[in-house]
Amino acid sequence: MGTKKFDEELYKRSDPLTNGIMDRWLKRNGYTNIDLKETYGVDITCTKNNSLTEKTLCFFETEISYIWKDKWVWMYIHIPYRKKKIIDKWVKDGSNGILTFVMFKNDCTQAWFIDGQVVRDAPIKIIDTKYTRNEKFFNIDTNDAHIVNMKESDIKESKNVEDFNSERYSEYNNEKMPKKESL
Repeated sequence: MGTKKFDEELYKRSDPLTNGIMDRWLKRNGYTNIDLKETYGVDITCTKNNSLTEKTLCFFETEISYIWKDKWVWMYIHIPYRKKKIIDKWVKDGSNGILTFVMFKNDCTQAWFIDGQVVRDAPIKIIDTKYTRNEKFFNIDTNDAHIVNMKESDIKESKNVEDFNSERYSEYNNEKMPKKESL
């Protein structure tokens, strides 16, 4: 087993895909001011109207679980412990807004949505993975999360990530990106 914990090529393929799907899902579900700029912090920052005058700041962190190929058969969802830096920043900033972790199925047809508070309070479990040994994960009971079926049209549109990926990373690759207000 290797010791590599972060695969940049896999990240550059999966991150734009999941964020493209989330962008369409968020728009369909009444979220506004959606910011997908890459900051290597939280993936998506947006707002949700709670009433005519009140808006809530929302943060989404997405990833794909490549082992989840068919029906979910596990009792727990594992969020990498390295995501703790996002939780720590959220807490340091007063836990303002809603932080949600989104774990997509391999084909992105479904996703687990997990509240940031649940992840923060979850026990830590050490797991050997395909790529790592003794890696820490937040161990979240599936009863503390909810599963969402994603629309096929969102997935199909997001599979063509060339332009999305190019736009998202172009500033980073060519010059220093402006910092967005994000976790």
